[in-house]
Amino acid sequence: MLNPELHTGLGVELRWLTDTTFSCRFCLLTRQKNALTITAKKVTEGSLAAVIDTLPKNYPVTLCLSGKGTLHKVINADESLTEEQAFKNAFPGVETSEFYSQVSTEENVSFVSIVRKQLADPLLDTMERAGLKVYNLTLGPAVSAQIWSQLNIYGDTLSFDGHRFNLAADKTLLSYTYNTEFKNDFPVKIGEEVIAEENLVAYASAFQLLLHDKLELIKANADTINLSFKGFLEQGKLKQQGMILIFGVFFLLLISFLVFSSYNAENAELGLKVGSHTADLDNTELLKQNIAENEYLLKQLVWNGGYNYGYLLNEIGSSAPARLALKSTLMNDFKTDEEKMAMQPNIKITGTTDNLTAVNNWIFILKEKPWVKAVKLLQYQQDTESEQYQFSLLLTY
Repeated sequence: MLNPELHTGLGVELRWLTDTTFSCRFCLLTRQKNALTITAKKVTEGSLAAVIDTLPKNYPVTLCLSGKGTLHKVINADESLTEEQAFKNAFPGVETSEFYSQVSTEENVSFVSIVRKQLADPLLDTMERAGLKVYNLTLGPAVSAQIWSQLNIYGDTLSFDGHRFNLAADKTLLSYTYNTEFKNDFPVKIGEEVIAEENLVAYASAFQLLLHDKLELIKANADTINLSFKGFLEQGKLKQQGMILIFGVFFLLLISFLVFSSYNAENAELGLKVGSHTADLDNTELLKQNIAENEYLLKQLVWNGGYNYGYLLNEIGSSAPARLALKSTLMNDFKTDEEKMAMQPNIKITGTTDNLTAVNNWIFILKEKPWVKAVKLLQYQQDTESEQYQFSLLLTY
């Protein structure tokens, strides 16, 4: 699947005129389904900074270096010839580590191009600092082979912008020469669209970037750039998967909403039916009033303080230190006449411990509870049958 970030690609050819001046040709391509559209194209000359200022920003870039400083050679080759061997055969005696090389093999020939790293690296660094993301580096006109099948080529020669390719009957490469006088005898067309010769290499560079998943890329062995492109594609796939996940979640939420709405409508209908069946029960309000009066009376009597037993027991159990072992809790155990008259809600707690400090700490913890009014230690004595101490507390609330 086409990377979602690669619907638009910028092909740039930088041709050295002198050590400090360049001819810059760029072509901005946009892909919609199977159609490619040239959105912008231009040819400018000047210093590196000047020509970089003319380039569109924020697009993936394929950069083609050509002109002074780049060398090209066509050699005989077979399928077993590696790129390093092709480099050595084309340029014997040249140190491979000092050059970026590019090998494009067709049938029995290889088109080998090189450029010195010392010359190319400062240029690449300047483009990166200018905000241009170069994801493919290609050398010379070899990349144009990607679009030969689309050009109106007549005969066995293709000439444009100083380049001349001698082709076999099946449009594969036989030889290459360069001369500034080489021009095509008639307007060059890509399909039915006329394109200036100067823009062909830039167009082909953008073309192979957009169709990277369908073509064998013609690219230099610039590892940093190639790794950046790989990371860019992986990031695009993650974004694409993220979008699929988001839409999937949204779809599930939509289904959930529709199901919930359906059940909610059914629930409302059932509610109306229940309401209609209970509307004639006049004693419902009387029962509710009676319950409310009884609850009010219980609160007036301060019976259990209006607290839930489960809540109180949970508060007591969860706050007890680990050094304490609780044996019993008695709720509102009114034994004396004084207690019965006061009707003060209370809890009597008994337990064992080996540490008086733990009991004291628990008393302070219980006193901090908002529902506790007072805590009193009723008893603390040693158990005759063990080394533990028995204690009892009275908690009022």
